[in-house]
Amino acid sequence: MLTRLLALLPVPLSRLVATLGLSAYLIGTIASLAMQQPHLFQRFGSLGVAAAILFFSDRLMQIELRRQKTVERILHEYGLELEVLKEGVSATDLPKEGFLTDYLSEEARFSTLRGHAERITSRNILLLTAATLQWGFGDAFLGWILS
Repeated sequence: MLTRLLALLPVPLSRLVATLGLSAYLIGTIASLAMQQPHLFQRFGSLGVAAAILFFSDRLMQIELRRQKTVERILHEYGLELEVLKEGVSATDLPKEGFLTDYLSEEARFSTLRGHAERITSRNILLLTAATLQWGFGDAFLGWILS
């Protein structure tokens, strides 16, 4: 459902909202710690959860769109090669310069995208865990630290 809502926003606007939300969370959390306000600190945890969901959903969606564009290019290229082969041209006679996709390079790009997505997911889990704990127990934690 969140992905559908983000899809309605123009890409730069959704990225801007996500980045501003994450920035507001970080600034608000630091400010509430500096002002020693346990209830304010706790409330910024909810903003952190929302910001994490928006920010990391946007990042993962961008990765998926890049992957999808690459898959479409590979399928198109494969379809062209298949049409040439159906016309009776031998596989050894296919023009090397006519087909642009290097399948090994594309596989390396997929591996890079997978690694990037895994890093984003692990950071998302860390931020969501911290923000959820801050939201639920932030006032008690900061009250304990201040006493």
